[in-house]
Amino acid sequence: MKSPLLFLAGCFALGILVAEARPGGALLYLSACGAGWLAGGFALRRNWRTASVLLILAGFVFAGASRAGLFRHRFPENHVSRLAAWGFDLSQPVNLDGIITTNPLQMPYGLQFDVAARRISDGTEARSVSGKIRLRVYNGWKSVKPAASLGLHYGDRIVARVRLRRPHNYQNPGSFNYRRWLESIQDIYWQGAAAEPSQVKKLAGPDPAFFGKLIQDVRQRLSRSIDQLYPPWSLEGRDGAVLKAVLLGDRSSLDSNTIENFRKSGLYHLLVVAGLHVGLLAMLAEALLRLLRLGRTSRTVLLMISLGFYATLVDERAPTLRATLMIGAYLLARLLDREQPALNAIGLAALILLADRPAWLLDSGFQLSFAAALLIAAVAVPVLNSTTEPYRRALWHIQDVAWDVSLGPRQAQFRLDIRAADDWLQGRIAYFKEHPGFASNAVTGPLRAAIWVIDLVIFSAVVQLGLLLPMTEIFHRVTLAGIGLNTLAIPLMTILLAIAVPAVVLNTLVPALAAVLAKLLAMTMTGLFWLTETPQLPHWLSFRVPASPVWVAWGFGLSVVALACAFFLGRRVLMISAAVAAIFGLLVALCPFAPRTPRGMLQVTDLDCGGGEALFIVFPDGSTMLAGTGGGSGRRLGGGDPFRAQRWDPGENIVSPYLWSRGVKRIDVLALTRSRDDDFSGADSILRNFRVKEFWYGEAPRPRVASSLFSLLKSRHIQTRRLEAGQVIAFHETVIQVTQGGARSDLSRGSQQSAPLVLRIFGPQGSLLLAGDLSNEEGSRLLKSPSIIASETLQLPRHAVPPSLLAELLSRVEPRIALAAKERENEEADINLVSDARDPQAKSKIFAVDRGAVTVSMTVTGVSVQRYHSQEP
Repeated sequence: MKSPLLFLAGCFALGILVAEARPGGALLYLSACGAGWLAGGFALRRNWRTASVLLILAGFVFAGASRAGLFRHRFPENHVSRLAAWGFDLSQPVNLDGIITTNPLQMPYGLQFDVAARRISDGTEARSVSGKIRLRVYNGWKSVKPAASLGLHYGDRIVARVRLRRPHNYQNPGSFNYRRWLESIQDIYWQGAAAEPSQVKKLAGPDPAFFGKLIQDVRQRLSRSIDQLYPPWSLEGRDGAVLKAVLLGDRSSLDSNTIENFRKSGLYHLLVVAGLHVGLLAMLAEALLRLLRLGRTSRTVLLMISLGFYATLVDERAPTLRATLMIGAYLLARLLDREQPALNAIGLAALILLADRPAWLLDSGFQLSFAAALLIAAVAVPVLNSTTEPYRRALWHIQDVAWDVSLGPRQAQFRLDIRAADDWLQGRIAYFKEHPGFASNAVTGPLRAAIWVIDLVIFSAVVQLGLLLPMTEIFHRVTLAGIGLNTLAIPLMTILLAIAVPAVVLNTLVPALAAVLAKLLAMTMTGLFWLTETPQLPHWLSFRVPASPVWVAWGFGLSVVALACAFFLGRRVLMISAAVAAIFGLLVALCPFAPRTPRGMLQVTDLDCGGGEALFIVFPDGSTMLAGTGGGSGRRLGGGDPFRAQRWDPGENIVSPYLWSRGVKRIDVLALTRSRDDDFSGADSILRNFRVKEFWYGEAPRPRVASSLFSLLKSRHIQTRRLEAGQVIAFHETVIQVTQGGARSDLSRGSQQSAPLVLRIFGPQGSLLLAGDLSNEEGSRLLKSPSIIASETLQLPRHAVPPSLLAELLSRVEPRIALAAKERENEEADINLVSDARDPQAKSKIFAVDRGAVTVSMTVTGVSVQRYHSQEP
């Protein structure tokens, strides 16, 4: 009961979850909260302690629910969250007048920054507004000057001609709810885009607030200092990107390969400014202040001010604020000569953060940060207290015999053995006899180092194993390698921060003095990257898994809580709790459950890839095929090679989460229907995340891409098959016919004009024609061919085709279901073209649905369609 704030924070969080499940009724929850606290106070006066505790805890549950309900109504009536209801024609650009609230970030496409909107007009109506809009200014194809030439800074007033749209969510089950994250965490409901820098003009406006401008100026200066040390365009640009993440919480410059390497090695937490970073920086600052011979009170006050200022500089808000509040609580307790239990500090930090923004409870950064802190305080510390801590204490005052009586029998004997070794050294070596202090250090030094290493291993093991569940739920990864690698990474991170902070600051003030530190920093960064790229890392040390079933997740979570409580209930209960936690941990890590795929039907899911292409097909016997990997939208990739560093990976961010949501760990066939480079952009992740049996393709990609692709296929022992028009493949109970495209003798190898594959899949359960990549010319060629293309389900081309060609295609195929492409920019579907273009005399009625997040199931008895919207079926 030394940590009552932890229980109060838990009840408050439970109330937020109640409000999420049953939204509305904020005033009712608030009334119940007041009633619970009044009744608890009355019960306490009557000395009904148990009743009073339960009533007060119930009051905190209702307090959390009421705060979550009130949080939804935090905006005034003129907030941009209500923009859609004001009658503006958002299919056309609007004029936006506002103040820049963040320093513009230089992105590959131009600039990105947030704007505090003041006025919006569409030419016919104007309205004064409030709220933030995230704005992108593109360099544009015809622009003489890039967006950076606008010279925009924090606090500038601008007027821009922009297209507004809601943040886009990929509607596939398992996808990250990006829209909700922006709205609930960053209060951003709209994203704007200016196609040309000329559409943005800077105007005279009010001076920004002093403190806000100071924070943004410091951030910008530090970021520029890092860019000067490691220019983004140079080979060392990755060092600068990681340094921005480590010091400023800015991960916008990190490429997907670097992020994946840190995740694979279990060191991703090093890129998040959280307890480790803030704690190490506080420790280094404390050491510096001690060297300046400042008193304890002065050191504490300066540390609290410095940590508060640093927390405002960092982008990653929840983990940083959690760590800052916890360390601040400890420093305040030290200043007042009071004890501050770690669990109580965690509860205090959680209460403050959740009271300010209840939506943080559902944020992955908040969850991982607090879960790690709870594991350290509730599990790792008790383990250390019962294992290494007594021996650490035994090394204190080693020559003081009176200290022996305060220790246990084993630790007292341990001290006697150390003294015996000390006497033996002094008797054998004259130097040690003349300097007995050196003899004691020669014996105790290695022992202290060994205990320190054991402590690191225990901390790392507890955190890595305890976070199995959230890591598999959020990142779908089990990383046992992190247990050992963190033992090396934590001291390396201490050195890195000790060098990086003065190097970056000195480079801002006096660049010449930072040269030596920059070289040392580069050496340290090399060591860090070596850890993340550990060669020949066995697969069992880091692998991907689907999310666990609900009952396994609950079992693991409850078993870890029981294990933490068992430290106070005796050795036998502790061993039983540890065994139960280990069993559920194995279930989470191995996920030995069959995928949630049907039998006895032909099922195709057309994923929402935002312009890319990916279809997941389940055959009647349960075999699976993935046609496309989410690429094909024309995104610019790093170096033009989708197997090299890139900023966006559709295979990792779009396709893989959907497959994991269905419990898929193996794909029988991965087929790519076109050989353009961007169509291969998600293949690398799919091949690494899942056990792929066969890889099918038509025309080979360009040599630079083909080299990386086929090397990866060979290393993972995946069979390859090159498809040609006219080829027929018997696939279990189904037949796959290559109707058009594939390897062609009249096209050069790697040609960007190679014909896409058109596949017809048919069997007793139904038939499917994949024609999503057809252009007008290729569609005409398909219609002239003698091949049988009649199918129950037709995937229409995602590119615009003339209505006449579409009508002929529908007449020839005679589908019952047509998957029609949808233009995401203006939300106007091309589905109407199906009704307008099809033959009125068609034998069956065509049911047209939007392509993207649609599942069509075909059986011998009929066809059914399941659509997904806003990630809900």
